[in-house]
Amino acid sequence: MKLGDAVDLRYHDPLPSETLRLDVRWDALAAEHVVMLRPKPHNFVLHSSRHYIALLNGCREDGETTADGLPRSTLRDGRGKLIFIPAGCRLHGWAQPGASPIAFTAAYLDPSAGSWPDTDADRLVPMLHFEHPLLAQMMLHLDRILTQPGMYSRVYAEAFAMVMLAEIMHSQAIGLSRGGSRTGRASQVKGGLAGWRCRAVCDYIEEHLAQDVSLTELAAIVELSPYHFCRAFKEAVGEPPHRYQMRRRVERAKGLLANRSLSIADVAAAVGYNSPSQFSALFARMTGLSPGTYRRKMI
Repeated sequence: MKLGDAVDLRYHDPLPSETLRLDVRWDALAAEHVVMLRPKPHNFVLHSSRHYIALLNGCREDGETTADGLPRSTLRDGRGKLIFIPAGCRLHGWAQPGASPIAFTAAYLDPSAGSWPDTDADRLVPMLHFEHPLLAQMMLHLDRILTQPGMYSRVYAEAFAMVMLAEIMHSQAIGLSRGGSRTGRASQVKGGLAGWRCRAVCDYIEEHLAQDVSLTELAAIVELSPYHFCRAFKEAVGEPPHRYQMRRRVERAKGLLANRSLSIADVAAAVGYNSPSQFSALFARMTGLSPGTYRRKMI
């Protein structure tokens, strides 16, 4: 992530802080998990070109959090609370932590992931210390993604970002509708892809199994926005694009494993995985067998 996109932690104590930071980035989604093992007093500031959502896990003895257009929050127990800051808005504050470790997981979403028609993606507002069970579960899953990013494709990351952003938009639309400020919902897609469109996308995926294709590429084939394409594809095929791509990669790998002149690494590369261990883990997850065991059972 660019320095300007990530939360900037500024410690009052000039001595180095025991802070661990794990991060990964795709085009549509960047993420990080930050742990302060021995937290020290600090300021924090964010003014990002991306939408920001964070799941907090920690408490502070004192402090305040402020976002553009919102009153300051002095909440001390942030465990399980979420923060959402739209692109271009500013978040800042300070914290006097206790002795227990503090952690948070953050997602940085490309605003173009929500650029589908008839929505209010450009009118999102910040939210401080709110609860949302589905978003919290998605952020916990993001922790798992951070530990094994190679197991997740570009298509998966883009779909994950779109679902998260769609849920935020839906949540705000409901809240604003109840408050009487405005109403609105993300437009609905009725029906799946036409047969020829579905075949065109599936053929493209088949021809590019070894490549890290994007949702934008696939959606362009059928002239839909990535958001509408995801929903239409799932309705037509019965599973989202990233799941279909994974299944087809495994099916292709099964056929290649019959050729004993190919190593496991050769088969992995042929279906788009540079790491044999990542391929083996995916294959085992999808089939219940390692590639080597599957090959031996074919004899």
